[in-house]
Amino acid sequence: MPESRDITVLIVDDDPVVTAALQAQVNRVLGFRVVGIAHSGHAALAAAARFAPRLILLDLHLPDLPGLEVAHRLRRPDQPPADIIVISGRKESATVRAAIQRGALYYLVKPTRAGTLEQTLLRYAATTEQLESGGRFAEQQEIDRIFRLLHTDHPDRPKSISAATEQAVLDALADVEEDVSAHELAASIGVSRATARRYLEHLADRGLVEARPRYGPTGRPQHRYRSR
Repeated sequence: MPESRDITVLIVDDDPVVTAALQAQVNRVLGFRVVGIAHSGHAALAAAARFAPRLILLDLHLPDLPGLEVAHRLRRPDQPPADIIVISGRKESATVRAAIQRGALYYLVKPTRAGTLEQTLLRYAATTEQLESGGRFAEQQEIDRIFRLLHTDHPDRPKSISAATEQAVLDALADVEEDVSAHELAASIGVSRATARRYLEHLADRGLVEARPRYGPTGRPQHRYRSR
């Protein structure tokens, strides 16, 4: 059987009711699978070494070790690499800053709604997919897009973006097998190049379109777009 490409998750919280709820919520999100649960700091470190999860949902209130200390130890060379999202009832700015300093990608405050957790996981999945493409970033704006994708909820459609034109762009991209430039898309749907570029960048920010640079004879990259 082919190897599963699910994002494996370790849940760390001292409350069994919370871990059971989080497990159910995570397993409902397509592409995620809980592989372990730990109710203490030492158990979390052991489970991380055993299961090598890609993502750890970490509470900061644990019975044996502070959660921040667990986050610090998870960064040791003898531990498999894992990303951390903190889920905690603590709201002090110093605590949030300390979590970031110890490698937390995101910080969710308890009680966390299922929808909030789901959107956070989906943004994480989209971000890691971009980072695992194996390429290099040609421009700062591409790196900026990665950080926006991880930390920003999808906004409501801007007033400058119409639903009809947005759908026309998506339909046009779905109809072609290869990537296209803004100029090529503009010609196919009857809009200006600037308009096509605006819609393509908007859809790329939402994670619906993949943007990649292609280098021409002059060495300047031309952005190409394709449907996800």
